[in-house]
Amino acid sequence: MNKVVITGIIAGVLIAGFIFAPFNSGGIPSASAQVPTQPTGVTKKVLLVASEKEVQVAPDNALHPGGIRYNAMVWNGTIPGPVFAVDQGDILEVTVRNDGQVIHSLDIHAGIGPSNVISGNVKPGETKTYTLHANTPGFFMYHCGADGLFGVWEHIANGMAGGMVVHPQNEKPAKEFYLAFSEIYSNVADASKAGSFDLQQFLNNNATLILTNGMAHKYVPSIGEEVKVVLNPDAQPFKVKPGELTRWFIVADGPNSGVAFHFISGMLDAVRDGSVLNRYGTTVLNDETHYIPVGSGSVIETTFPEEGVYVGVDHDMHDVYKGAALAVIANNTSTLTDQPPGTAVAPKGSESVVASNATLATVQPLMTGNQTGTEAATMMENNASMTMTEQQAQNTTG
Repeated sequence: MNKVVITGIIAGVLIAGFIFAPFNSGGIPSASAQVPTQPTGVTKKVLLVASEKEVQVAPDNALHPGGIRYNAMVWNGTIPGPVFAVDQGDILEVTVRNDGQVIHSLDIHAGIGPSNVISGNVKPGETKTYTLHANTPGFFMYHCGADGLFGVWEHIANGMAGGMVVHPQNEKPAKEFYLAFSEIYSNVADASKAGSFDLQQFLNNNATLILTNGMAHKYVPSIGEEVKVVLNPDAQPFKVKPGELTRWFIVADGPNSGVAFHFISGMLDAVRDGSVLNRYGTTVLNDETHYIPVGSGSVIETTFPEEGVYVGVDHDMHDVYKGAALAVIANNTSTLTDQPPGTAVAPKGSESVVASNATLATVQPLMTGNQTGTEAATMMENNASMTMTEQQAQNTTG
């Protein structure tokens, strides 16, 4: 072998050593470096009811006069399905009940192995129960798997998806929110009648609407200052206190496209998702926009430093037009329990898998250090007159 070839091989080995050194030196977690999950000995239960129903997916506004209704498939009656939460090491007992007219099934991305993930077909009128070992912390999508995956695209597009939280053992207390982005492919885009799934629009990747927790522009009162367009007169924006740690569990349900998530006037302080083996180990500081792949959930932590209106968007601008935006109001009147309906998350250590005023109260003393659990449990949404920052939210989304 000539000297040139030998020199090239040696150089290649040295370069490879430099390139892959971080994988072997602890710079990036390896499989052998993971700490095994310790079982908590706790079993929690969740019931997911599959059915079909007509729902409103766009409000009556200038973009969609009269609103838009859709023949959806739903978990527990809503798009998206409810968020449920357990602690790392818990066992989750999942019961799937089919109150609908077609076959449904359940696929939970938080598990590993078919016995932990897939319910199998649940025929109309049937109920099935199985267990999931919540060993991997993070935030994960769940969805209907249709009839052994046949038609799974339609069932997800019709609304049968949601999110599951597995709180890690080292998680800090924060005010937490659930947010699902999803797509509707409808054969009707007006108020004439309820629409249904359009296969050709789906194949063309031409979503009729982008929904935030089940409705286009659900949390956006209006847009524009000089030219004001009312998008949702019944919008309930998210509320936070300036400077408090907030944690957003955001899932890109798709079924076709991910979400380029961004807070206008804000910064993503930490992003934790599934890009390394221990899943909760990814941290990105001072990130402006984070891409959430379709079928994935990400945990985004941030603080809103001053009073005012902040806007969360999918920075794919045609998606914003179709509904992918939300308003966040930061002011000191916000409380621990004033999340919009369906967006609160059962905190770490909760006995229940779903949020309530009582479960949220367990977080308050840890966040403030000066309020009792009893006092926190009695806090209800502030119904005082509209504040200055709420008035601002009526006038702009950015």
